[in-house]
Amino acid sequence: MNPLKKKQYRLMGIGGATALLLVLLPVLFPMSGKPGPNGVAALGRFHILTLHFPIALVMLVPLLELLTRTRRLNNLKVAVYPLLVLATLSSIVASVLGFMLAQGDGFSGALVSDHMRAGIVTSILLIITLLLKELTRHNSGMAFQAAYIITLSFSVLSLISTSHHGASLVHGTDYLYEKLPPGLQPLFSAGNPAQQEITKESNVYDRLIQPIFRTHCYECHSKDKSKGGFRMDDFELLLSGGDGGMPGIEPGNLEDSEVHYRITLPPTKKAFMPPAGHQPLTEEQVALITWWIQSGASAEASVADLLQSYPSDPERGPTIRIPVQ
Repeated sequence: MNPLKKKQYRLMGIGGATALLLVLLPVLFPMSGKPGPNGVAALGRFHILTLHFPIALVMLVPLLELLTRTRRLNNLKVAVYPLLVLATLSSIVASVLGFMLAQGDGFSGALVSDHMRAGIVTSILLIITLLLKELTRHNSGMAFQAAYIITLSFSVLSLISTSHHGASLVHGTDYLYEKLPPGLQPLFSAGNPAQQEITKESNVYDRLIQPIFRTHCYECHSKDKSKGGFRMDDFELLLSGGDGGMPGIEPGNLEDSEVHYRITLPPTKKAFMPPAGHQPLTEEQVALITWWIQSGASAEASVADLLQSYPSDPERGPTIRIPVQ
């Protein structure tokens, strides 16, 4: 067999086997939401160090492809193939390490799954793009050239989607628009009720408690990402708690409420929440959650109802300033 053909078949075999392995990973090892072995977590955390390398390289490849169309920069064409090789290999490594991170640290949820699937799709598209690039290097046919440009374009789009999901996991789904002028935020947040005025008739949980959880807790404890098997975006799941077995919220009982236990720990403790690197709750927010739990942790009561039956006063802690219009 022609040595060139042999090389191409070998690349196709390796690429196909790698793509199949990436597809099978989440099937063979589904994410349970429970932390895995420390060794897996330790390796997986290198995902943070590797993920930016393929992003830079993948974005550089189409730029070089455009630049080398000019006669002046045509000599840069030789750099495209090795860059694409590095982009593909680093993308595969980042995908595997990201999967290990989710397994080791016990991440699960819709956003985690979307990020993982998008990463796998990006890696597979890059494998196909690399194989097509190899074919175009030795074949000037328009069909191969067109297929290469198309798959490269889809690789870039898939990479953008993967990066967006990853940023949402780290910074929250409202990260892109939270600093926009207030008048523009509803265009992205779909009229988040937290932006509306609070009155005595306002629901305490919906308008005062849930916005705190949304800002400080949903990043790790929601349908998008449920670390430790604990979700706080669903009221019933918030009450029931996670894998630790302790109720998340025990109405009227602070000692048996894991949420209260964790937000009132000294910040130096490992179990303190939110964890290091995240904005902690203010004293007023902690007091508000404490007041709500003590008063029965109702999902239906209004501000007026709770103030009447369980008024806030300095003897129970810091005075709770409720922004009633």
